[in-house]
Amino acid sequence: MSNITWTASNNSTFLNGEREALTLLGAVRAGRKYLRSELAGEGVVTIYADGEPVRVDRNDIFTGYRWDSQTEFF
Repeated sequence: MSNITWTASNNSTFLNGEREALTLLGAVRAGRKYLRSELAGEGVVTIYADGEPVRVDRNDIFTGYRWDSQTEFF
């Protein structure tokens, strides 16, 4: 079982540290909710499994204020 954590940020604010989640879906939901309520609805949520990024969700002017998810990293 992997250790799943998430963090969120935008141009002016960021979550200090990481928060834990039981599942990847739980991390996505919690991160998006935090971004909507605490970061004025725009920014980036990064999800980690065992310290490695596994997913980045973005909602800002560059995505047309629609959720964009990246799951492949080079």
